[in-house]
Amino acid sequence: MNPPRRLIFLLVLVVSFAFLACARDGGSSLGDIARQERARKMAQTDANEIAGLKEGGFHLDLLLMDSKGSVLKWVSLPAADRPSAGRIRRVTRNQKIYVPFVVTDYPFPVSEKMNLTTHIRLLSPQGKVLLDNPTFSETIGADPRSPHIIVLNPVMDVTFDSSNLFGTYTFRLSVVDHVHSTYAKAEEKIELIEAKGKTESGELDKGPAAVPTRGNR
Repeated sequence: MNPPRRLIFLLVLVVSFAFLACARDGGSSLGDIARQERARKMAQTDANEIAGLKEGGFHLDLLLMDSKGSVLKWVSLPAADRPSAGRIRRVTRNQKIYVPFVVTDYPFPVSEKMNLTTHIRLLSPQGKVLLDNPTFSETIGADPRSPHIIVLNPVMDVTFDSSNLFGTYTFRLSVVDHVHSTYAKAEEKIELIEAKGKTESGELDKGPAAVPTRGNR
């Protein structure tokens, strides 16, 4: 005998309210639970991605810069000056930033066979994945003009628009060296802020720089 529809509806309501009560009693909101689940799935994906690999002896930089010229300038700097040079920490909407992925201190002769690939993610302030590209850029050989600084191609550019909430966005990058079965990881954060109005002179105050949610090859 099939139960009446009203009874099924009441049972669904009871289960729903019980779930909400458990979330409140445990001190976690539904949003917290969703964020925790996203983080769990991402951690599992990361673990699967590097399974069987060992941490590489090379260094990985994920740069946030306002122009291609800034990228070229960074590459030409002495190693001691690079860590804090030219990096953007705050941006406004409708501006473009460049996000190069750079390998330095590569411990193998650059004349050997090379196969490096990147996996890039962009996370919203709420932890949602806005971009997830497991093979955005790569390289099969170093540039002879700067053999010890390997910039993977293409260089990603990003621009935030009006659909993006203000707050802190996170870029997470991993690079796999398929020839030597090694990997490296890097992470950078950037704050999307509201653009300032016009200055007293009538010119637009552009602020530090800007960011997007789409990468262009």
